Amino acid sequence: MALDAVAEIRDRIDIIDLIQGYVPSLKKAGRSFKGLCPFHQEKSPSFVVFPDSQNFHCFGCGKGGDLFTFYMLVENTEFRDALKELAVRAGVTLDVSAAPQPEHDAHRKRLIAANELAATFFSHILSNARQGEAGRQMIEQRGVSTEMVERFRLGYAPESWNDLLNFLTSRDIPADIAHEAGLLQERDNGGHYDRFRNRLMFPIRDRDGDVVGFGGRAMGDGIPKYLNSPQTPVFDKSSLVYALDLAREPIRKAGEVVIVEGYMDAIAAHQFGYENVVASMGTALTESQVAQVKRGSARIVLALDADAAGQMATIRGIETMQDALDADVRPVPDAGGIIRFERKLKTQISVVHLPEGKDPDELIRKSPERWPSIVTSAKPFMDFTIEILTRSVDLADPKQKSAVVQQLAPLLQQVSDRIVQGHYISMLARRLGLEDRLVLAEVRKARLGARPIAQRNGVTIEAVERVARRSTEDYVVALFLKHPDLTRDVVARIPIEELNDVRNRELVKVLRDGAVAELTPEQIVVALDDHLADHAEFLMSTLDGRPEQFPGQIHRESEKVLIKLGKERFDFLMKQLDTTLNTALQEQDAAALQSVKEQIGKLAERHRQFYPPPSPYFLDTRSPNR
Repeated sequence: MALDAVAEIRDRIDIIDLIQGYVPSLKKAGRSFKGLCPFHQEKSPSFVVFPDSQNFHCFGCGKGGDLFTFYMLVENTEFRDALKELAVRAGVTLDVSAAPQPEHDAHRKRLIAANELAATFFSHILSNARQGEAGRQMIEQRGVSTEMVERFRLGYAPESWNDLLNFLTSRDIPADIAHEAGLLQERDNGGHYDRFRNRLMFPIRDRDGDVVGFGGRAMGDGIPKYLNSPQTPVFDKSSLVYALDLAREPIRKAGEVVIVEGYMDAIAAHQFGYENVVASMGTALTESQVAQVKRGSARIVLALDADAAGQMATIRGIETMQDALDADVRPVPDAGGIIRFERKLKTQISVVHLPEGKDPDELIRKSPERWPSIVTSAKPFMDFTIEILTRSVDLADPKQKSAVVQQLAPLLQQVSDRIVQGHYISMLARRLGLEDRLVLAEVRKARLGARPIAQRNGVTIEAVERVARRSTEDYVVALFLKHPDLTRDVVARIPIEELNDVRNRELVKVLRDGAVAELTPEQIVVALDDHLADHAEFLMSTLDGRPEQFPGQIHRESEKVLIKLGKERFDFLMKQLDTTLNTALQEQDAAALQSVKEQIGKLAERHRQFYPPPSPYFLDTRSPNR
């Protein structure tokens, strides 16, 4: 990633535009914008966005920062995911070898428009045309309601070679665009023909609800039974989740997402009121799919097929999840002096044991009232995985036992609670007839190899050129990184929510761990996520060439810089409030004046709390002259 990618994203995305999508109450108030805070309940607005600095601050709950901070908080996601998704919005590539294409978005919209028209065509055939009779019969046989047909935009592709082709070209969609969108096939002798014929059609929509592809279910014994759109610039089956656009809000409300395998499984769940259900579209889960569903999900429940192949797909999906789920990270030194950052998963993964030969579609339609209890009975993923992988092991074959232990060791090493980890190590050892110590030894090996040491290049010219733009915030975090052993008490006092750069926030969180104070700066950086490591290396490079200082001098300097940072933050917020105050005075708005007075009081109190000693910059709101 280019070191200035974060800055480029900030340049391209206006924080006002971003936040207004989440805070409808946000209105202009003088030079700033004001609205109800999305992070806590309040009746009078104290959430302020500052266009000039591209920052936000809530004078009620104290949350604040830049657009990355806001996105992470509101979407409950990690920095690297926020970086990726905001980069897409901004049209910024994180791959320095690939130059952004200005026409990319326009072309993508043309492909989506072609798919949207195709969905309209298929829907019309299913609902109104004679050719759709076979599709209507299948819908009736499967018990799909009219409401679900409309909600999921189900359709039917007629048994014709060019009906869709003719429809699209009549709507000014060229055949080459329809072919690139995955709707047509090329003839050997030139020309095109319809890709989907005589199939019940399931439009596949992305997270935002745009139709990007299709799944087609054959009538009768047609082969293949399911035909999907091919890989296109807008359709990547491995990164899409069926029904996620409809399930996003129910998932957030329930704090739980249930992942089934097929289209009909998801549709049946929604039809009977279980709207936090999505489908993996018949494939083993990928990291990208898991990343799509994890937001707002304190619990992920897998309800895939009960046969052997389905169970192994479930296990592969579980293994995938470990790298995609949100996690707390903490540094752990081992006996050899190698430092690794262990991950404690925030999302609980459970697996439903479906009855043999049954799928969610059949279970829900037959006894919809049983579905909640089936989901509640889901087993923790480690219990499920150990049971499945050890079920068919020949206990007389040491190679089979070794293979299972090596397969499970990477999962076991990510269980940060040592008591829970010990429980599962004993369970696995008992099922395989091994001593606990042998399994534990493999888990320790997996821990040491969990993250290879990153080999990074030296500081780039771009980083050196940015030294001149170093902020007080960057400077104090650089001191923390360079001298973690000397600044630990200062690190503990800095209010993380008052740091503007989300990367600095993440670094301070890492530095607050007690084990970090015993590490060298190099050991800390080597275990960081690459994006944070780049930023940390840049910060420390800004201290190059400084004269040597005694430990006491370094500590005093970090104290002074912390106070300076607080003063700058206080002055900045006071200037914003002063602007709001002048506007209220000009408009003779008594309510606004009272609100500003309350916010000044909160700001002054917060400043006293975090940045002693008191300074003349504090306002005494008790004074009648203020």
